[in-house]
Amino acid sequence: MKKKLSIVAFFTMLFFISSVSLSLACDFCLLSQGISPLETISGAGGIRINQRYTMLNSVYKGTKDVTPSVKPKEEYWTTEVTGFYSIAEDLMLLATIPLRKNTVDGHLHVHSDGDIEVESLKGDVSGLGDIALLGRYTFLKKHTLDSTTAVAALLGVKLPTGKTDGKTSDGSEFLDAHLQLGTGATDFLFGLSLNHAIQKLSLSANILDAIHTEGKAGDKTYQFGNIINYDVTGKYRVSPSELAPERNQWFLALGINGELRDKEKEGDVMVDNSGGHTIYLTPGIQLVATPHWVVEALYYHSIYHDLYGTQTGENYKASVGVTYLF
Repeated sequence: MKKKLSIVAFFTMLFFISSVSLSLACDFCLLSQGISPLETISGAGGIRINQRYTMLNSVYKGTKDVTPSVKPKEEYWTTEVTGFYSIAEDLMLLATIPLRKNTVDGHLHVHSDGDIEVESLKGDVSGLGDIALLGRYTFLKKHTLDSTTAVAALLGVKLPTGKTDGKTSDGSEFLDAHLQLGTGATDFLFGLSLNHAIQKLSLSANILDAIHTEGKAGDKTYQFGNIINYDVTGKYRVSPSELAPERNQWFLALGINGELRDKEKEGDVMVDNSGGHTIYLTPGIQLVATPHWVVEALYYHSIYHDLYGTQTGENYKASVGVTYLF
């Protein structure tokens, strides 16, 4: 029993290695793994509840901040419940159910001549988002006395379970595709995670690709652009100074996260003011209460935007998650 608890504690202490990068990927298209490969690599499975928040309150033209005095404002609250279960030694199945609340107070409109206007538009929607079903296979594990290395592949599908008919507060028009609860499309997810830990330090690199099919937004067909999310993250064990599986453990993490998005299509027309590249600086803190609990908080601060055309850009994201391991 003691040996089993030690193994669970050892892997759960590496929690941030990949969850930092994948738990907040693309709020409006709901790409989210929410579970770290190393956290769930041992044991039967578990459940994770994650609350995340995203604020968009700035306007960018390429890399230039052109936010007007009257600002648009979009807010996204997502509560994710993720269950995961190991069906084989290296194969884990995951299912993520998102509950969302999206609000808008002032909508950015870009005229054909390039001028921008913030329309007085309000609206909110809440309910079930798009459910994701995922499989993760750890095809490389290497352990020495001083280090641990693991590489895992991810394959999944996102189902069109979220509604796409949300309207403005006055009911006069449909909300923007990004503000809908779902995308109305069946999308495909592919990813890789590389994790390496040496004593108190951990380093990871992760990538997640989403292939989007045509869906619906309001009364029109809509297709989000394909998306690549990536990160490089470091983590340091603050306490205890020596690894002690029976003691609670505290960690600090710092990562660079990025999101590359292709342009989107409304009907058969390319949306020029869509897609681009955003980079975040992501500090975080984590508590591992062995043998069952992992609690963490993350903050994603945008440090670089290079958006196509003129768009609202994300100011920041935040996330708080609790995981229970069986």
